[in-house]
Amino acid sequence: MPQIGVRHIRAFQPSVVLEVAQRLEAQRRRVISATDAVLRARAAGESWTGPAAVAATARQAGVLAGLADVAVRLAATTAALRRLAGRMEACAALVRRAERMASDRGAWTDDLGLVHVPHRWSSGDPIMDAHVGRLDALMVDEVRRCLDEAERVAGATDVEVHRALVGAASYRLATRAGGDDLGVVPPPPQGAGGQADGAFANAAWWRSLTVAERRWVIGHHPEWVGPRDGIPAWDRHQANLKLLARARVAAAEQLRQIGPRARATDVVVWERVESIAAIDAVLGKSDGVTRHLLLVDITGPVVRAVTTVGNIDRAGHVATYVGGLSTSPHLDLRRYDETFVRVRTLAWTKTRGVGDRADVAIVQWMGYPAPQWRDGAFGSRSVLKDDLATEWADELASFTNGIAASRDEPPHQTLWAHSYGSVLAGFALQHVMRMDDVALFGSPGTALDSLAEGGLKPGALNVLASPTDVIAASGWFARDPRDVPGVANLSAACGLKPGSTNEFLMGSPWHSAYLNAGTTSEHNLAAIAAGRPDQRVFAGSPVGSFPARDCRPDH
Repeated sequence: MPQIGVRHIRAFQPSVVLEVAQRLEAQRRRVISATDAVLRARAAGESWTGPAAVAATARQAGVLAGLADVAVRLAATTAALRRLAGRMEACAALVRRAERMASDRGAWTDDLGLVHVPHRWSSGDPIMDAHVGRLDALMVDEVRRCLDEAERVAGATDVEVHRALVGAASYRLATRAGGDDLGVVPPPPQGAGGQADGAFANAAWWRSLTVAERRWVIGHHPEWVGPRDGIPAWDRHQANLKLLARARVAAAEQLRQIGPRARATDVVVWERVESIAAIDAVLGKSDGVTRHLLLVDITGPVVRAVTTVGNIDRAGHVATYVGGLSTSPHLDLRRYDETFVRVRTLAWTKTRGVGDRADVAIVQWMGYPAPQWRDGAFGSRSVLKDDLATEWADELASFTNGIAASRDEPPHQTLWAHSYGSVLAGFALQHVMRMDDVALFGSPGTALDSLAEGGLKPGALNVLASPTDVIAASGWFARDPRDVPGVANLSAACGLKPGSTNEFLMGSPWHSAYLNAGTTSEHNLAAIAAGRPDQRVFAGSPVGSFPARDCRPDH
């Protein structure tokens, strides 16, 4: 059977198929009416006995059975044609979306599904040229994934409808196991062609489904939805609640088998139970803040979980936080949630938009098994090595790409990366990943040698290093991010609050104090998340060097 291509999808006319389906439905109703007429006539007719009566009754039963069979086959054919029209309309919508994305970048697609990007003349600024190249690469990846997924779904639909039509015509009507399978096309393989742009394939697949199909998938196959980047947060949340329930049962059983001394005998199992309790506690809050669970995975040495403060499906600004050494849900999720509720409010006061465009959402991305103290200094999970950072960088790129891909209008995205998380972020930025602004704080080093290497626009890379943070001063990994050409070195010291003549912001006295309330670093991070670079306080600025007495909370 020939492959269904982009040109076939463009030429397909769902309206014609729907018209045929409507005519078949009208014929089915005529058959039903005829069946009713025969039944009424039999009920109203005079009864008689004998061989002729037996033969007439048998003949009438045969006619009724034939009419019922025709009605069933017409119904099956109509349903198949309606599914064909709906699926092909969804595929056509994916093709149109791909065309719009290409057109927005001045590119175009052909009937073979190839993307053509116009030649880009140099602007004279290598950083800006690299940024434009990164945007083109992202567009090409997303367009290709949309077109590939449209072809995959169209091909699967062609096979399914062919089978249904042949079955209706040849007395082999297919019946689905369980009776509730909607014939949903399964999702694309996870990570096929690269995890970072796999989020685009996931987004395209989800768009190809009807609302009823999405509900069915969440109910019957939550594992298809919960861990997949590119699917809207609300849908992932619903699926992950089901996966969380499964994880809760599995962890409780593991704990039961170990016994009451689990913390002493198997710390990993104990942490799993405590992490699930922390997730439950955060999601169970009733403070009016929208929270979504975007990932829960208890299979590794450290529980991986991703939660939000705010609605990333609608917020105009989304900041993703990546932590470092010892980050884990059982230790940090509650504390981060409280912190980010406060910082989100601060960032919201700085935004310039209105409505949803003014809203800020913050993601606690514990999507990688961060190094723990128990991992020591010499293994592959050591905080002194970049093995974990390189291994999980693709996952971070996939997640942030998925936020944009799941929405019709991408938000302004910020990456906050602390300590070892900044090492991971440096590698992630070298993938095909879009990020509007980046803040590295308390960073022991980065793999980035330039803004161009990360595809960032000029002024998008911000670094905060407290004067008393020995880890930020260590330069352990590769390059001190403060030395990257074009970086914005921001203050984490005591300083005068922008716009004020007598209100001071406090310094961050230690490695874990950058998000402390009332600090200059907190102000800077909120300004970056809000898309307000004009409100940043730079290191070495006139407001950055004040006597300690002026930085006391009572000043």
